[in-house]
Amino acid sequence: MNNKNAQKLIMISIGGALAFAALGIIWGLYADSQMIQFDGYYSFISVLLSMMSMMALRFISKEDPERFPFGKESFIPLTIVIKYFGILVLIIISLVQAFVTLSSGGNAMSMGSGVLYALISAVGCYVAYAYFKSKGHGDALITAEMNQWRMDALLSIGVLAGFIIGWVLSLTVLDVLVPFIDPVMVILVAGYFIKVPLSELYAALRELLEMAPDRPIAEAVEAQVVRIGKFHGFEDHALKLQKMGTKLYIEVDFIVPPENDLTILEQDRIRHELKSGLRGLTLDPWTTVVFTHERQQKSR
Repeated sequence: MNNKNAQKLIMISIGGALAFAALGIIWGLYADSQMIQFDGYYSFISVLLSMMSMMALRFISKEDPERFPFGKESFIPLTIVIKYFGILVLIIISLVQAFVTLSSGGNAMSMGSGVLYALISAVGCYVAYAYFKSKGHGDALITAEMNQWRMDALLSIGVLAGFIIGWVLSLTVLDVLVPFIDPVMVILVAGYFIKVPLSELYAALRELLEMAPDRPIAEAVEAQVVRIGKFHGFEDHALKLQKMGTKLYIEVDFIVPPENDLTILEQDRIRHELKSGLRGLTLDPWTTVVFTHERQQKSR
């Protein structure tokens, strides 16, 4: 996906998140609901983080080979780290506030109002999630936007179920439990969703620390390298991989038999053969292929 399309999608995400943020915060304050306010504040944080993604995309799209000879792809995982750290902070704050409210006796609110809000939010967020899922095509930043809407959609569904339970309880002798529904929902939902920013932070930090990519990517590249090595009769190979944003750095050292002196034309053909075999990857491969008679220690 090119940066212009990605920026357009992020602008759509910003507009949608801003609308849900205003709806959630105003409705939550009016209904005196921590859960609805949490949903609204989450959407507002999403707006700020999406704007940051937009600025990162614009910065990355401007080439600067003198200062960034290998590109600016490292800003993609850095942006994702900041995005999900912000979400993680919001979740932790919401958890603390919910426990404080729970320990002080809960809070009373209109369950009917909560049901209506959650229904509107669930439908709207799921539509947005489905839209970005159909448009992402492996782009890391758009995937992050999709995950935000996915979290919001699931959050709203959970909230809807909680408010329906609270509304039913308010019609029975168990209505004394209704004030605890709101903070308990915040604890359950926030506790469940805390794994999403943690897992995304881990994945982005792996890239920033220049660790090897996920196994499926490594196995796909390894298969192509092995195929080429066997076809050309090479003795062995050494392969190093690193994923950074949408770019996959590939360094291959083919161990060529001493009696086989490849011409430059033959070497170039093998390089093109490798690039052709990697077209199925959703990432942009940056390949470095070396041919040597010297056997080195294999490193993957």
